[in-house]
Amino acid sequence: MRTRAIGFSLLAAALAVLLQTTLFAQVRIFEVAPDLVMLTVIAVARRLDAEPAVLLGFTSGLAMDLLGSSPLGLRALVLTLIAHATVRTKDRFDVNIVATGSAAVLLSMLGVVLVVVIGTLFGEASFRDPNVFRKILLIPVYNLVLAIGIFPLVTLVLGGRRRRELLL
Repeated sequence: MRTRAIGFSLLAAALAVLLQTTLFAQVRIFEVAPDLVMLTVIAVARRLDAEPAVLLGFTSGLAMDLLGSSPLGLRALVLTLIAHATVRTKDRFDVNIVATGSAAVLLSMLGVVLVVVIGTLFGEASFRDPNVFRKILLIPVYNLVLAIGIFPLVTLVLGGRRRRELLL
């Protein structure tokens, strides 16, 4: 793997963690914020090999765990699983714009559901949150909107097949 790609990946993840814990912690639409860190892991993992992608998911999740109020290891586990799922399905991303958007939405929804379910196993009261279903439905939609700008940027910087990613 190229050093430049790994360096950009780490920089993108650090920026996403910074924005998620500062800006998106304050700005919420319908009391729900997008999950920029998860979206960044999805966007970058589709352009990396398996080992760097999974390591990026783990480190990004661990940074979120250390800076947030969730149990230590929850986000690290979830983002590692999402990075792995992205690597396993990355051939389907470049089919067309609809497939790319659908994959981003489905992976984001899987990530949110995993956070809720595994968080409940860790002792969080995730299902008691009155906004839990709103989060499960809105976070993937917000991530889709953000993917319009993030996916082409990641493709431009990291390279890969560039099959007219005009929107995604």
